[in-house]
Amino acid sequence: MIMWEFMTGRRPFWDRNHDTYLIIDIIDGLRPPIVTYAPEGFTELMIECWDSNPDKRPTADDIYSRICEMYRKEGLNSPTKIIESSDIGPVQKNNPGAIYKSRPLSAMINSAMSLRSLRSRSINLEKVK
Repeated sequence: MIMWEFMTGRRPFWDRNHDTYLIIDIIDGLRPPIVTYAPEGFTELMIECWDSNPDKRPTADDIYSRICEMYRKEGLNSPTKIIESSDIGPVQKNNPGAIYKSRPLSAMINSAMSLRSLRSRSINLEKVK
């Protein structure tokens, strides 16, 4: 998510409430939109970082070395060059329900998992009918 914010100048999910429904959507694979302009390899690395399986994500050392290599290849000296080229651009106002501060999420995650489970059961019951 940090790479996406770096590329776009926006915080992830700035337009949504940060609630149990967002948690469910993220568990189900929701990710921010991919930007069309990025240095070669950047988008691929970002997608690798978003893998739902933590074992498949690159290490911090790998991310650092790959980004350094991208900067070297692109001849970039400043991260602002990437943001200025972004086709998404910075946001003027966040959704009031988008909360960007550290807070305990265990209760919200448990609630999201319960709600997700209920939704799955409901869908399965409809298929049986």
